[in-house]
Amino acid sequence: MGSFRNRLLALIIGLVILTQTVTLIAVLARTAGDVKARAEEQLRSGGSVVEEFVHSQATQLSSGVAVLAADFGLREAVASGDRVTILSAARNHAARIGADLVLLMSASGQVLASSAPLASSESVLLRQLIAGASGAPDEAHFIVLAGRCYQLFLAPVRAPNVIGWAAMGFKVDDGLAKRIGDVVGVNVTLLVQGDDGVLIAASTLPAVERALLITNRKVEVMTDAPSIETVGHIRYLSFARRLDARSPVVVLLQKPMTDVLAPYDEVRDALFLIGGIALLLAAAVGLLLGRGATRPLGDLVSAARRIQGGTYDTAVKPSGGEEFRALAETLNAMQQDIAERELRITHAAYHDPLTGLPNRAYAERHLDQLLRETPQTPSAVIVVDVRNVREINTSLGHHVGDEALREAARRLRQNSGSGDLVARLAANQFLIVARHCSSGRALLLAEQLAGVIRAGFHVSSLSLELHVAAGVCSAPEHGTTSSELLRRAQIALEDCEEARGRVALYRPGRDTEHRRRLALAADLRRAVEQSELALVYQPKVSVATRTVSSFEALVRWSHPQLGAISPGEFVPIAERTGSSRRLTSWVLGAAIRQMAEWRKGGLDVEIAVNLSAPDILDASLADEILGALKRHGVEPTRLALEITESAAMRDAPLAARNMQLLRIAGIRFAIDDFGTGYSSLSQLSRLPVDELKIDRSFIVHAHERRDDATIVRSTIELAHSMGLKVVAEGIETAQGWNLLRRLGCDFAQGYLISKPLNPEEAAAFMRRANQVLPASDSTVAQIRALSELAEKSGAA
Repeated sequence: MGSFRNRLLALIIGLVILTQTVTLIAVLARTAGDVKARAEEQLRSGGSVVEEFVHSQATQLSSGVAVLAADFGLREAVASGDRVTILSAARNHAARIGADLVLLMSASGQVLASSAPLASSESVLLRQLIAGASGAPDEAHFIVLAGRCYQLFLAPVRAPNVIGWAAMGFKVDDGLAKRIGDVVGVNVTLLVQGDDGVLIAASTLPAVERALLITNRKVEVMTDAPSIETVGHIRYLSFARRLDARSPVVVLLQKPMTDVLAPYDEVRDALFLIGGIALLLAAAVGLLLGRGATRPLGDLVSAARRIQGGTYDTAVKPSGGEEFRALAETLNAMQQDIAERELRITHAAYHDPLTGLPNRAYAERHLDQLLRETPQTPSAVIVVDVRNVREINTSLGHHVGDEALREAARRLRQNSGSGDLVARLAANQFLIVARHCSSGRALLLAEQLAGVIRAGFHVSSLSLELHVAAGVCSAPEHGTTSSELLRRAQIALEDCEEARGRVALYRPGRDTEHRRRLALAADLRRAVEQSELALVYQPKVSVATRTVSSFEALVRWSHPQLGAISPGEFVPIAERTGSSRRLTSWVLGAAIRQMAEWRKGGLDVEIAVNLSAPDILDASLADEILGALKRHGVEPTRLALEITESAAMRDAPLAARNMQLLRIAGIRFAIDDFGTGYSSLSQLSRLPVDELKIDRSFIVHAHERRDDATIVRSTIELAHSMGLKVVAEGIETAQGWNLLRRLGCDFAQGYLISKPLNPEEAAAFMRRANQVLPASDSTVAQIRALSELAEKSGAA
């Protein structure tokens, strides 16, 4: 609290100092300006006084010269040229009026008598002076004679005409400067321009300053404005003025700046004294105010720091004046609001807003805490995935999908143990952490929870069937950290999807395969962009005509480091990671380009391309395919698209709509792997398909297994009754060929006919097959021809 008191005191003193400083600066600046202005005005007035003083003295002195010029004896002496008489009379008059120099000159300016010796150049100067004289007795002339400056007065000697000139000079010396200085009250210096430059005729300055004053000074550059100059170490406010326009004499008036600023210094000292007293008073007032405010403020500051530290359970006790009590009440209300808001923020940060369940962040923290506290206690980590929520959102609306997720969350909570954690892990995934649960029991619990979600699901007056799968792992058997256990539960979930099962337990060693899948997912995107993929083509033979007119395009990937990657491995990865659409676009583009090339070579070929589940639900697929066909000049009727039952049934209405757009253009559709899905015939009948492809799992053993043969026969008959063609894939034996021929199958493909071929091999195979197979009349010949073609294509 002492620091607060000190800050308050410093604030008050600072305000006083700031106010006084601003005031002091303003007052001192104004005072300095006024003092200097008064001093400048004093110097200007002094210049006028000096001029009046000199003119007044000139009037008095000129009368003496006039008396001398009018003296009868002097006129006779001048007229007779008697130099002795002239000089005697002149000296008598000079002594009477105190003149320092007496001159008598002829009318032409020749010096007749002088009280001081003159140089020839000075005689010339006198003649010039007489030539320009006006004859007025009070006109003063300043002239330098014999190294001294004189104030010279001229008067003509008339008899009655001008027969000569009388002149009396008075020294311009320090005495004159002192008398002028006493009148104006400043230092006076009389300067005159001589042959050797500017001379100081008289001055009240000391000798040292006189010498420094004359340096670099010229009379002709002196101005009529006061200025500050430094002489030696003394600064003067100076003002220079000529006595008159024709005078070579300049009066320099100077006043030391110390004298100029003396009034300013007095005001400044007085203001500093007043400011110091005010500062002391402010400090005293600040101390008094600080003592009165520090105690309640100290309590408030402590309370604010406690709130800042996150402690909200202690109320602030009001004390002091009304303002402090109001502030205390405000702090109490504020800390209550902060506490409630932090609870809401914390809850929102760790809970899912849709279901109200804890979210992934909370689940990871809870699982890590459980593993730290009971590291050896077996616990089950179950990830439940509701797979068809996206299809529900698309077909029925997001509000139905959200309600389905809320109902699934409610059922999971109801069917989990009181000590178990149920959390929403991702958009369509839930997490259950069951304590004291072994691996075997975890599988049973996962089956039970998946069944609970699937059974009797009614949302928004709709009966829904949720497709549920669960991945299970166990701690500490399968991991000792939350990230490790969640990752392995996800791996188990992927295994469940690949096995088309409902529940799968993590199998040790699957991490390597999982990392491989992640690496392949990243590399596959690069492979599509850099064209590391290739297409091969497997022929389809018409069983009735024994001709080859179509191929199925199959994609192959040769990885730069891992070598050949099976489509059965990388295609599911593309579907799970969202890259299947990009892969399909590449396959379609390559197949259509190949058809265009074969057509240029005279080979009219139909090609079938497989589509993944997301492809047929993409509304932009039709524009992409039709655009590619148009660019390469390929007829739409030469392209067939194969989709699986499960892909078509994900959203049958949307799939049917997208398929119909392409079928109108002439593209044909086939249901691939028919018999392995769970679709109903009524659903299939609503799809615009042209062919059914019987899965190879039924064909391989159909010739030796009655059940498989029955399924194949029923499928062929059903398809024909619906107006569909039937394609059997996986023909590898002569017995299988014979069976399909007897059952009336339309087309067949498999290794008995040919393995998948590159474009050059496929073209050559088609030409050979269409020459050999139609000529084989008997079944034995057909089988022999097929075997030969297969051997040749294999050798190729």
